Parts: sequence; C-alpha cells; structure tokens
Amino acid sequence: MMAFDLTSSGWIGVSVLVALVSLFITVLLHMLAQAFSLQSLGMWAKSEYAQVAVSFLIIFFAAVMQSAGAEVVSQVTAEVAAASGNMMLTSSMSANMDPVEIAKAYINKITGCQITLYKIAYWLNFIMEPLSKISLEAMGFEGITGGALSGYVSFFHYVMNNLTYVILFNYVQYSVLLLSKYSMLYPILPIGLVLRAFAPTRGVGGLMVAFALGFAFVFPFTYVLVVAITPNTTYTMCNEITLTAGDLPQKDEQPCYNSKAGTREQSFRLKSNMQKISGIVGFMQNAIGIIFLQAVIYPLVSLIMTFTFIRQTSSLFGADLAEIGRGLIKII
Repeated sequence: MMAFDLTSSGWIGVSVLVALVSLFITVLLHMLAQAFSLQSLGMWAKSEYAQVAVSFLIIFFAAVMQSAGAEVVSQVTAEVAAASGNMMLTSSMSANMDPVEIAKAYINKITGCQITLYKIAYWLNFIMEPLSKISLEAMGFEGITGGALSGYVSFFHYVMNNLTYVILFNYVQYSVLLLSKYSMLYPILPIGLVLRAFAPTRGVGGLMVAFALGFAFVFPFTYVLVVAITPNTTYTMCNEITLTAGDLPQKDEQPCYNSKAGTREQSFRLKSNMQKISGIVGFMQNAIGIIFLQAVIYPLVSLIMTFTFIRQTSSLFGADLAEIGRGLIKII
C-alpha cells in the first residue's frame, strides 16, 4: 500500500506522546484519589479516561486517513475523472500523488490558462483603447475609432478586472491547500489534543481538532472529487485560449499613435481584424462563466462540506460552539 506524506513527518509521534502524557496525568490523579479517598476527584479521573481514549481514536483516524484514505480518494478521483472525460484533471495527475498535490497541480494549470486569457484581453485593449479616445475622418468616411470601440474597451476592462480577482482567489485556494498539508496535522492537531486534556480548555481543543481534521482531509478530498465529476469544459477552454494567444491580431506589431498617419493606419488595420476580434470576444463571454464556476463554486462546495464536518464533529471532540461564541462576544 502506498503511503502519502500529507504533513511534516513526526506528527503521529507527537500526538501519541501528548495522549500518553494525558493518560499518565489521569492515572496519577486517579491513584491520588484512591490513596486519600477523594471521591469527587476519583469520579472525575474515571471520566477523563474516556477523553484519553477519544484522543487515541482521533490519532488512529487521522493516521488511517493519511495513508489509506488518501490513496483511496486519489484512485477514485482518477477513475471518476477518466469516466467523466475531465482531461484537465487527468493531465494534472501522476503516480503517488495525494489529493492535495492533485488539487495544487490542477489549480496551477487553470491559473496558467487564466493568466493567458488576461494577456489576450490586455493586448486587445492595448490596441483598441487609444483609438476609442479619438475620432478620424479618412477619405470621406470615419474609421474604426471613437464610440465604435468603447463597448469593446469596456468589455476588456471587465474581463481583466474579474480575472484579477479570480486569479487572486486561486492563489488563496492554493495557500489553503498548503496550510492543509503542512499545518493541520502538525502542529494544529497536537495543540488541540493538549487543550482537550484539560477541562477548562476542552471546548477550544475540540474545535481545533475538528478544524485540523476538516482542513487536512475533508477540504482537499472533496475538492478533487467535485472537480473530477465535472465535464471536460475547462480543458477545451484552455486549448482554445492557447490557440487564440498564438493567433492574436497584430501581435507582432508595435502600434504607433504619435502621428495622424500612424493613427489612421492603425485604425484601418484594426478594421480589417474586427471579425477575428469579435470571435475572440464571443469566446471570452463563454469562458468567463466556466472560469467563475471553477474558481468560486467548486471550492465553495468543498468549504461548505468542510465546515459542516467541523460543526458536526466538534461537539464529539468536546467543543461547545455556543459557549465559545458567548465567550467571544463577552471578550469583544
């Protein structure tokens, strides 16, 4: 069986050590209660054995999910992606990749497509916007300038602004995945187990444990599975973007607007390419919807499932979210 390294090595040893120390303290208190006939302390110590057992079960669950769980999810993702024809995700996968690495590779690919689309919009806007600010008359008729281009310029501004936010959001997703891989099982989980060992901080500790498990496993697992079941639209879109970038109108020219003759020449060149530019605009209109679906809806579904997991399991680990919320309100 393949073992996937989702976090820094040694988290299991640290977590087990925390649980053993908690068990040792509980045994000492139980012995103290027996020696001095402290009935209330003895009853409390007996109830703490259950909390220690829960800590060991949490560590066991996380270790199983790290190895077998990650392997199963990766295999299911590969099979589902192949069945649904999701070539973008399939091309992002390689042998022995865990779900976090698969998600990171996928995000890198789609972000590269979005950056290329941004460059296309930037170039078209670059050659159009100067002409949209002026109006020419050449040989008795008006060239492609002024108000005829203002709609295109506004659309390219809209595309570039939205792509900026989408690309930024992709980097946020990428950072969350890095946090999931390198911070959740170590040190967040051991800290949560330490806090669970003490009754006054058990609520916060239980919440930290649920948070660590949710973002270490639920978020990356559900993200790659949600992406896997989607059709092949992203791969097709990225191919179209690559082809469009290689055949941009006037891509090897340096437009000159510092003379009336140069401006007029640029106006007529642009007019000859308007059919191609209109086709690119139509493609961008369709691509924006797919991009927003990938950048917003997919991670939103994963986050909803992750926070649902945290909400439902935190109480099992000893957290009282209502009490924590009231305490935070009092502090504020």
